[in-house]
Amino acid sequence: MITCPIYIALTAVTVEMPASANGVHAAETNLVGVGLFIAKRNADGRWRFERRAHAISAGEPEGTLLEWITSRLPGAAMMIGWNVDHQLVPALLDAAATAPPAVAHHFLERLTHLLKGGVVDIALRHGGAGAPTLNEAASGMAIYAPVWNVEVITGAWAIGAVDRLRRDLADEAMAIWRTFVRTAGVTGLDAEAATDAWVLRRASATVGARSSSAT
Repeated sequence: MITCPIYIALTAVTVEMPASANGVHAAETNLVGVGLFIAKRNADGRWRFERRAHAISAGEPEGTLLEWITSRLPGAAMMIGWNVDHQLVPALLDAAATAPPAVAHHFLERLTHLLKGGVVDIALRHGGAGAPTLNEAASGMAIYAPVWNVEVITGAWAIGAVDRLRRDLADEAMAIWRTFVRTAGVTGLDAEAATDAWVLRRASATVGARSSSAT
């Protein structure tokens, strides 16, 4: 049901680094990007939306991502994700374990508060840990979600070409939100219509800006 005034759809992407051949470095998982889509319903029933994403290059500390997301997580909201317990939260906690203490503390404090506000894992409706990818589930509802390719992600992270990665993360966060409201039934119709209108306004503004720059 659509009853909470603030929702945040959250997603993250990681890369797997194998252990070094000489055994000096163990295999590890690195957080390389996070995306969020925040939906706020005002007292008058109107919706406001925000779509954001951030990604880092190889060599940049994961703490940079945690600082970025900590400053943007709402104080109280319902969190929505895909495979929250099996993928999303473990990836964030692993990054916090290697972050500077102050960064980790502030992030974990905000994340804990967010989790207490309620969590909806939409993957549970599609099989939980055995669910297909979000792209597969969303495509069945005519909702766009990016297709992730491990080699492409790793390559982009390695050379610092993360612009596409940011766009995909932002799109995935919005796909999570769209899937959530689509499955909310009648109570999600208003939120879905407001989301569609917001996307159209942004697209029109982008086209208008391009036309102005071309004249």
